[in-house]
Amino acid sequence: MEREAGCLLFHRSKTGVTLTANGEALVPYVRQLVSRQHALDQAMDALSNRVSGRLRVGSFTSFTAIHMPGLIKSFQAEYPDVVIELINGPYRDIEQKILSSQIDCGFLSGVETDGLEFHHLFDDEMFLIVPHGHELAGADHAALRHLEKYDLISQFKGSDHDVHKIFISEGIRPQTRYILDDDISVMGMVSHGMGVALMPEMMLKTADFELSYIRLEPRQFRSIGIASAPMAESTMLVRTFIRFCIDRFHEHMI
Repeated sequence: MEREAGCLLFHRSKTGVTLTANGEALVPYVRQLVSRQHALDQAMDALSNRVSGRLRVGSFTSFTAIHMPGLIKSFQAEYPDVVIELINGPYRDIEQKILSSQIDCGFLSGVETDGLEFHHLFDDEMFLIVPHGHELAGADHAALRHLEKYDLISQFKGSDHDVHKIFISEGIRPQTRYILDDDISVMGMVSHGMGVALMPEMMLKTADFELSYIRLEPRQFRSIGIASAPMAESTMLVRTFIRFCIDRFHEHMI
């Protein structure tokens, strides 16, 4: 590649290899080549009506911990010729990776980007979490408008859009005291009496902290689903996986 480009693409040292500025400039084109090769492989499998190949799936932490092991095992039991590559990350990273063809589909809480098709799987209820001993601990429910008087512990913008959508829709201006990197850190801070937080039910199943969970009034939910490029443009493998997920969660809900 360097001979063809006529310039250095890599810095070579005893500690390893890194890209030069010219090498970085070629990365988007190389990614396109890899994605097109991936699509070609899937299209060739589809010609023989065989569900096989490599499926690149994006997911976020709580969904990965609770649902992905069962989904992968059951899907591969039915389609043993499929290899699933799992990429974990924030919602927006997953959206961008789908748009840039770095992954084939991804589990999200809604989509905020044009060009993606979203298939609803289930609703995940949001709860107020407070430490044991808090004045709201043990309450049947908590009115959203009353949360303005408590210190709120939140995540960095982009990781907490479910929570912000709730506050915006209800016209609430929370007193955000701490902004942290992840849900586990938020729950840890709440358990030590540093404030309160809103947390989806699915996330509460992945950690063991001394917390009280209180239903919100009015009740609040986030929509969990799987996103991809429009189904008409997707490969047979992607369409098969999406239909499999929809059927699996529909059966579970029934």
